[in-house]
Amino acid sequence: MKISYHWLKEYVAFQLSPQELADELTSVGLVVADIKPVEDDFCLDIEVTSNRPDCLGIIGIAREVAAIAGGSVHFPETNFVTADTSISPLITVTVEEPILCPCYSARVIRHITVAPSPEWMQKRLQCIGLRPVNNIVDITNYVMMETGQPLHAFDLDKITAHKILVRRAMSGEEIVALNGARRALFHDMLVIADGKKPVAIAGVMGGKETEVSEVTRNILLECAQFEPRQVRRTSRALGIASDSSYRFERGTDYDGIDRVSQRASRLIKDCSGGEIANGAIHITSGRHETKKITLRMEWLHKVLGTEIKSDRVLDILKKLSFKILNDTENFIDVEVPSFRSDVCREIDLIEEVARIYGYNKMPIKTSISIRGHTKNRYEIVEDHVRQFLIGLGFYEVKTFSIVDASPLQSINLWLDRTGIEIVNPLRQEESRLRTSLLPSLINVKLYNLNHGTEQIKIFEIAKVYLAGNKLPLEKNCLSLLSDADFLTLKGVFEALLRNLGVVSLCEWIPFNESRLFRDGRAARIQMGNDLVGYFGEASQELGFKEILCLVEIDLDVLVEKVNFAKKYLDLPQYPAVFRDLALLVNEEVTWSSLEKCIIGTRVDFLKELKFFDVYRGKQIPAGKKSVAFGLCFQTKDRTLTGEEVDDAQQMIVDTLNRTLGAELRKAVTV
Repeated sequence: MKISYHWLKEYVAFQLSPQELADELTSVGLVVADIKPVEDDFCLDIEVTSNRPDCLGIIGIAREVAAIAGGSVHFPETNFVTADTSISPLITVTVEEPILCPCYSARVIRHITVAPSPEWMQKRLQCIGLRPVNNIVDITNYVMMETGQPLHAFDLDKITAHKILVRRAMSGEEIVALNGARRALFHDMLVIADGKKPVAIAGVMGGKETEVSEVTRNILLECAQFEPRQVRRTSRALGIASDSSYRFERGTDYDGIDRVSQRASRLIKDCSGGEIANGAIHITSGRHETKKITLRMEWLHKVLGTEIKSDRVLDILKKLSFKILNDTENFIDVEVPSFRSDVCREIDLIEEVARIYGYNKMPIKTSISIRGHTKNRYEIVEDHVRQFLIGLGFYEVKTFSIVDASPLQSINLWLDRTGIEIVNPLRQEESRLRTSLLPSLINVKLYNLNHGTEQIKIFEIAKVYLAGNKLPLEKNCLSLLSDADFLTLKGVFEALLRNLGVVSLCEWIPFNESRLFRDGRAARIQMGNDLVGYFGEASQELGFKEILCLVEIDLDVLVEKVNFAKKYLDLPQYPAVFRDLALLVNEEVTWSSLEKCIIGTRVDFLKELKFFDVYRGKQIPAGKKSVAFGLCFQTKDRTLTGEEVDDAQQMIVDTLNRTLGAELRKAVTV
């Protein structure tokens, strides 16, 4: 927002130099980025935040200066004499979309003379970087920069049937904007149309066909309010931006529209010699309620950390145009002016008082009362998991909790619970809460594959949502996806368990109940009676040519079993004895059942058990397989004898034979 130093002085009296003015405005939140001399004036470039549309006009800046430097704001004259001719037979206005256009005001000014604008007006516009065009266009720009409210002037004689219709664009309509850009319009865009075609893009830019030129004699002056989000969407979609759209996107003052229209009409009459038709067309969609806020003095002092006298608080609020409804020793009732859309709560009023009073006057405390937060067990485990997987080359992803109702997203691995449908979804294609993280990871994989990244390793730590008895059940899950085979990712998971100090034995139970996984290449992970998760290679139905492995873990169960306690042991002083066994077992016997059986023998000096091979060959009978594994025997206090190891080995073999029907194929002593 660029303003003229001398133009500003016309609305508020102050004795500050341009640099002092810049410093004061910066201190109250209106940062002055640059001061540039322009002939006998200065141009101040002010960074106005998006929540302060009232400061996108020089009068808005004048209010701030009045609060800073004292004095009051002098508003420009808006009175004028109208002609006897009524506006009613000259133009008709209909607003079909009152939500998108809450207020529309129109005036007719006839018998004007289009000529260059006065020199003083041209200098002010040039000072802030605007190019003078003619007196009518310059006045609409001048009043916009003065008040922050955009206006537009149409050549009345070029409006078909002297009819204005505020409506949505029709399919196939086009418009040539004032900047010469031809654009196709769409139904979600709001336009100003005459009896035949669109003549302006509402809130963005007028049309070329109805622009004011040297031959214009009669004009229609438009001053309106448009829905900010609608203007922003239209401006972005068409690739057309203007000073008007910049202001409409941030919101304009509903109650100030008629006053701005009167101000522009007065200047046009003075500068063009025209006559203003009697009356104005003013269409509104309803009454806007004024906002009323109670400011508690005790709370103001507590928030700011200092006591400010109530008289000073009242003075600040009055200078900022807040209306005082009631004031006592303990509180102040305030009515918020219509142009301050950013002030809605008590804390907003406290901020207004603080910035005008001066942040530099606030006491500085050397001690800051910050209460430290110790991470809970879940957060600690989550951090460990994240750092471990990142160290192995995995990338963390974050996906949306709300998903569509496609068959893939409807997969629920946690079979004892159903999913949750959203009663009023914002979008029909996003109508339910996810019951698994894996479908979203699969979509991430597909996206990367389509963009040329074939190999990825990703994980996500997030919640899934399942139906509960009264309230939804939120389950914290860890899911992994990797271009690796079953055993490789199984090794990653087992290494993660060791890193977390989980000593509970995992049982890998074959699992063929989900279309996510390949038959025979998936498992359900159990730790005792607890279901930890699911693990397997992706189903070929998902369309991946290469092997892809998927894991989903119930992180809440895992957190309960984590043990970060470190126990240091002496290095073994006595040698270990290693035995490799190859057992002939039935095809359906799993390694987890063998492992569980061996550990169940409770051999005191069995230190380690390690699987290393499965063999199926011609020498192996049909329906059988050979499972090879290694045993490590060792004690802390002595060297084991061969007889002791032989007895322990035989006990293990006998137990496996008795329990699982295993037969010894080969034993090797190392």
